[in-house]
Amino acid sequence: MNYLINTLNLLYAVRTTDRRMVSRLYSLSQRSLMALVGFVLFVSYYLYPALHTTIIVWGSIIVLITLTRLGLALYFKRYESRYSTEKWYRIFLFFNFMSALGITVLGAVLIYWVNDVQRLFIVASLLGLSAGAVSSLYPDVRIMLGYVTIIILPLIFSLFVLGGELHILLAAMLILYFFTQVVIAFNVHKQNAELAAKQQETMAAQTQLLKHREAMEYFYTQAPISIFSYDINLNITECNKAFLELFHLDKKKVIGMNLTLLPDQSPLKVIRAALKDGVQTYVGAYLSTKGLEYWIEAKTFPIHNGRNEVIGGIALLENKTKEHEAVEKLKYLASHDALTQLSNRRGFRTFTEKLLENEKHRHSYSLLFYLDLNRFKYINDSLGHTFGDKLLQEVSLRLKSIVEEEHNLTRLGGDEFVIVVPFVAESFYAAHLNAEAYTDKIHRSFEEAFIIDGVRLYIKTSIGIVIIEPNFNNIDEIVRHADISMYQAKKHGQDQISFYNNKLDEERKATFALQQDLIYALEDNLFELYLQPIVSIEDDALYAAEALIRWDHPVKGLLEPADFIPLAIELGVITEIGWWVLEKVCQTITEWKAQGLWELHYISINLNAKQLIKNDFIEKFFTQLDIYNVDTQDIKVEITETSLINNFELTQQVIHELQDRGIKCIIDDFGTGYSSLSYLKKFSFSVLKIDREFIFDLENNVDNEILIRTIVEIAKQFNYSIVVEGIETPEQKEIIKNIDNTLYYQGYLISRPLSIPLFKKKFLSA
Repeated sequence: MNYLINTLNLLYAVRTTDRRMVSRLYSLSQRSLMALVGFVLFVSYYLYPALHTTIIVWGSIIVLITLTRLGLALYFKRYESRYSTEKWYRIFLFFNFMSALGITVLGAVLIYWVNDVQRLFIVASLLGLSAGAVSSLYPDVRIMLGYVTIIILPLIFSLFVLGGELHILLAAMLILYFFTQVVIAFNVHKQNAELAAKQQETMAAQTQLLKHREAMEYFYTQAPISIFSYDINLNITECNKAFLELFHLDKKKVIGMNLTLLPDQSPLKVIRAALKDGVQTYVGAYLSTKGLEYWIEAKTFPIHNGRNEVIGGIALLENKTKEHEAVEKLKYLASHDALTQLSNRRGFRTFTEKLLENEKHRHSYSLLFYLDLNRFKYINDSLGHTFGDKLLQEVSLRLKSIVEEEHNLTRLGGDEFVIVVPFVAESFYAAHLNAEAYTDKIHRSFEEAFIIDGVRLYIKTSIGIVIIEPNFNNIDEIVRHADISMYQAKKHGQDQISFYNNKLDEERKATFALQQDLIYALEDNLFELYLQPIVSIEDDALYAAEALIRWDHPVKGLLEPADFIPLAIELGVITEIGWWVLEKVCQTITEWKAQGLWELHYISINLNAKQLIKNDFIEKFFTQLDIYNVDTQDIKVEITETSLINNFELTQQVIHELQDRGIKCIIDDFGTGYSSLSYLKKFSFSVLKIDREFIFDLENNVDNEILIRTIVEIAKQFNYSIVVEGIETPEQKEIIKNIDNTLYYQGYLISRPLSIPLFKKKFLSA
């Protein structure tokens, strides 16, 4: 197997573009081709009695091919430069194999037409011819192998076909002969190749030796890198031009200088170590004798004499100052925020990792403050991203003014900032006091207005606080705790703080689990449709109903919208829930009409802005109505005032299209979003709902009564139907009735939201 592998490697190594090899092939062919002509004439003469005209034709073809080859050999000798070596090689290859194919006819075809004696003659003749080919074609083992194979293998095959003990024996002997010839040929070729290689190596070595001294001298003097040599006493013995130019030195003063006298001894350790331990490398800062700062990479290695004794060393120096500065700049950019120049997430992680590895962390508490700017998104959307970027830069400057050098101030992204204060105390109580004091300092930094492009803004921040305990080393958990505390602070409202504790973690995990359950609630059909009646304030006569949703959680029981709708919005499934409500309402209306129970003017459904502004909303909405054959007057769409304000440009067109196609709209929770009253005119809603916030404690709050009266008067001017939400007591109902007895109301006084069967039983049954 090893021999076969070596053979294949040898075949692969033969170069067809070797001019010397091609020249030898043509030269050897001149001497062998005349012998081939004689061979053909002799064979033709001997076999003529048996083959007659056939052998004459065969011989003529072979002689013609052979004479052509001979002519090409003579032409090559005289006009070798006319064609490329590759082309001469291909010409030789073509005619050589044409000759082999012609000759093999003798053993592959004609051998069947002769007697046994003549067959022995053919076998002997072809054996002799193949042996001669090995000696004349050995410069290219591939051509030689191909030539012999074309002649011998068909002959072996023919002998096997002829059968008989004699022919089988001859075939077996030919097989042995074939492989023997191949082995011999390869050995000869290998020996010649090795001899030629050694000759080339010897010539190359001689040439290299002649050029070595000149090359070394040229390299030393002209090399673009700085080089100097020194003896075992560390005295400089030689240096090149690049070395002198790099450090602005005079060669007369450098030669003989002792390296131990250099003002910066940083590289001296590796220079000395190279004399004992071999090749050494120094990478780092270096201050030259001229007071210039460099960042160098120095490789030093020993010099030996003929007895292998160390007689000194050589140092190769490269000026890496620019590369080092570029790398440091890239490191800075990678760890800092481009807008504010504060640390970014990578920088924060690097700082925190070092904090956790510090010995002080074993017994000291540290603080992490997670800041989120309140109303920043609204400012960014209203005044533009450029304005928002300027505000972030100003906030960064404010925070920098209160952060000490050993602290870390990071902009995580958007309007989120992190401050890490390491090692504030060795007790939790003291750390908590420090956190409160630092929080006050942060809040005070936001008291003064920010002035951006002439606009005065008062910005507040919510802060989540994590007290990092000693030996707590999980950065991801620290960040997660900060995020949880920030989330809690935002829930409490603006300018709030929240300390992380295990209870918050449990609440967050419970919220996460509820979100996961919510994903499958639609698939498992766990939602239920509820209706709350809307009745006349005058006589409690049923007028309409508002569609609401409940989640029948398998563990927590019946959940109201406040428990899961915010999660649905955050999770991105609120749109699917909205479509579910619409389908159930349409289905209910259709069923009640079929049963003769439809007594309502309409059922209203609440739509989230995210569903409303979907590109396919209008098409899907009316498709759903068409499926259940529901009239547009049977359904009204409720849109909260806050949703309307935050998405005014996007919702305006959708609302107008709904109205144009017969769907009346209700503005819900009116009075809580500080909207412009002009919206009432722009959108021409059908119904206005006064928020329950104005009804709470109405009996004791005259101001709320005045506000309700004002809203009613304005709404009447625009022909709005008015529904008052949240009436829970007879006293509240009476006050509203005195304001205007044509209003409608909903609330616990008339009924809580009811499931479809209960609503049907209480309000629709005869």
